[in-house]
Amino acid sequence: MPIFRGRKPSKKRSFGGSKPGGRFGKPGGKPGGRFGKPGLKRGKKRAPKRKKKPVKKLPPPSLDTTGMEGLYLKELIEYETPVVVVLNTGEKIRGFVRYYDRDVFSLGPADGGPKMFLRKESIRYLYEEPEVEAEPEEPEEEEE
Repeated sequence: MPIFRGRKPSKKRSFGGSKPGGRFGKPGGKPGGRFGKPGLKRGKKRAPKRKKKPVKKLPPPSLDTTGMEGLYLKELIEYETPVVVVLNTGEKIRGFVRYYDRDVFSLGPADGGPKMFLRKESIRYLYEEPEVEAEPEEPEEEEE
């Protein structure tokens, strides 16, 4: 038995109505009843659901955009820190950074030779030369 919420069922009506031609009086017109009433919408039209765009993960920032490489080389110049540059060939060059650019930097060798301009693409890596502290010689105790 169907459940009716607060109203009693009305008499069953046929969709065609009792008049020929339907409710609107036109032969072959729309069937009567609530589905044929003009002005009533059959249902709300919903906007189609939009697909969410996948969130793209950004690549990590490069050294050029962060400026950390330039900052590090600038500190090496200011404090005249001795560095060791290892080239792609395996050769090691010791010296001080004198100038840097996007593609090139200049190295003043520690032995006093002329400045060298090294392309960054030919460098494997560079590191600060560890400071070797000379141990003060202790005077030998004289035996008597």
